[in-house]
Amino acid sequence: MENMGKSAKIPQILIVDDVDTNLLILENIIEGMGYIPRCAASAAEAASLISECRPQLILLDVFMPEMDGYEFCERLKDNPLTRDIPVIFISAADSSEDKVRGFRLGAVDYIGKPFEVAEVTMRVNNHLKLYEMQQELEMSNRRLHSVISSQARRIEDEQKNILYALAALTEQRDSDTADHMENVAYNCRMLAQSLQFSPEFAEEISEGFINTIEVASRLHDIGKLRVPSDEDEEVVQGAQEDRQIRHHAEQGAEILERVYQNTPENSFLPMAIEIARYHHACWDGSGYPGGISGKDIPLSARIAIVADNYDILVGEEGREGTCSPQECIQMIKDGSGVFFDPDIVSVFVKIKNRLRHS
Repeated sequence: MENMGKSAKIPQILIVDDVDTNLLILENIIEGMGYIPRCAASAAEAASLISECRPQLILLDVFMPEMDGYEFCERLKDNPLTRDIPVIFISAADSSEDKVRGFRLGAVDYIGKPFEVAEVTMRVNNHLKLYEMQQELEMSNRRLHSVISSQARRIEDEQKNILYALAALTEQRDSDTADHMENVAYNCRMLAQSLQFSPEFAEEISEGFINTIEVASRLHDIGKLRVPSDEDEEVVQGAQEDRQIRHHAEQGAEILERVYQNTPENSFLPMAIEIARYHHACWDGSGYPGGISGKDIPLSARIAIVADNYDILVGEEGREGTCSPQECIQMIKDGSGVFFDPDIVSVFVKIKNRLRHS
């Protein structure tokens, strides 16, 4: 067991040549260098040895029967498991064309026959050191990537927590919509995922967009924090109340813009601001804020408009005046091209059974 542990750390050099004399010479040189030689008389035999244990370097003869060294090298470089193993060609043919062909296929060096012990020793040692350095660099990169990914996840979680806290304030303010934020967020994600497969939206919707809209859409009604509730001592009535509710979209965007000024690194807030400001816009331009219609309304808001209205129309189960999911879906369809983006409504109808509602 102790010898196995030691030998596992010693570089293994695979020697591939159909001439026994060449194998014997190179085997002796490699052993003299303190490394472990593994010999193969053909490409097929070499492939079998590689599958058992991956070598740190390959000395590969160019001219062999069945499969020559060029073809075998090309196969090695096409395989993700073996493409990083350095290959040194060994051949009596040392023309520039032969060498260029070898280098183009991915070989790192060329050793001519007959072999010079000093040359073989120098080239093998040099490329083993380079290979070891490359492996160490890749390992360091993987560790660094892991650390960066972990930090990125932590930062993203902190950014989400800020938005979740703001959304919780809005939910507490509006007791009639206990699950409204969750439903809108879930349905926005489902819609965005489905729209990603539509040619009209494929270039606009990425995985990042999908993840962001699920978080950002929770804050579409944050402007209600500035609208008096039924529990306030002085309740705004009539037209003035209607104006306050209409203004909550712009007020919500202003709240989030102030938060964004203090936390500009938060990647969710720009979309949250879009949705808060435009989630009462209409496809035909009749909504608010006025003066915006069609595709001038940000895509994130066009998705949130459908998800928000669907959940509001369905409402909480058993509440007077609410519609069945089927009736609400028909109302959304009737509003296509007037209130809602027709392409989004088309996808919405197809995935209606996967949507969540109160």
